[in-house]
Amino acid sequence: MARQLSGAAATRASLISAALELFGNHGYDAVSTRQIADHAAANIGSIAYHFGGKPGLRTACIEYVIGVVLESLGASLTQPLPPMLTPDEALDLLDGMIGTLILIGSTRPDADRISTFMTRELVVPGEVDGLLYEKMAQPLHERFCQLFAIAVGRPGDADALSLTVFSLIGQAVFFRICKPVVVKRMGWSGFGLDEAQAAIAVFSDNLRAVVARHRERNRMLQSSQETL
Repeated sequence: MARQLSGAAATRASLISAALELFGNHGYDAVSTRQIADHAAANIGSIAYHFGGKPGLRTACIEYVIGVVLESLGASLTQPLPPMLTPDEALDLLDGMIGTLILIGSTRPDADRISTFMTRELVVPGEVDGLLYEKMAQPLHERFCQLFAIAVGRPGDADALSLTVFSLIGQAVFFRICKPVVVKRMGWSGFGLDEAQAAIAVFSDNLRAVVARHRERNRMLQSSQETL
């Protein structure tokens, strides 16, 4: 059970929650500190006190999201890969990590706030925040590329491999940013744990089909080289 926050910690958490929602729904520039404070039922001066101002609050939102992802993925992202990882072990690890990302965007109480905020930060044209890129986007993509390369049996062309991994991440992202469309089209009442698990099962099938195709391509290439 999560520890109930109180006092200054509760105010800080409320401001981050309000900013995640308002920045995500309306954009950073369109939201005032007064609107954030009112939405959080906090004194406007508390934004300067806790974060130094609106830019600091945006950074705190980014740090919050990074913290959620790092906590959810744990050692699979933050620790070195085990030595002698087999292709099937790498595939299972990659499958589980991307499935966890779908769960983050679907089943947490603050999933919608995180999703809309992240959509603004990563999808809307503009400069990607350096902290968000260095602490989350880049490490995630690098780890997924490492696992995919091991899973298919060889590094392959770096650019092609990177783009393939981006295409896989895109499937998971779709369930986050297009959740209302998925729910409406599927006739679901919402997107909870059961729906997320159904989406993860389909993604897992797709991932394994892609890996199987790359493995077969690599075997054919190796066979052709051996006959030369």
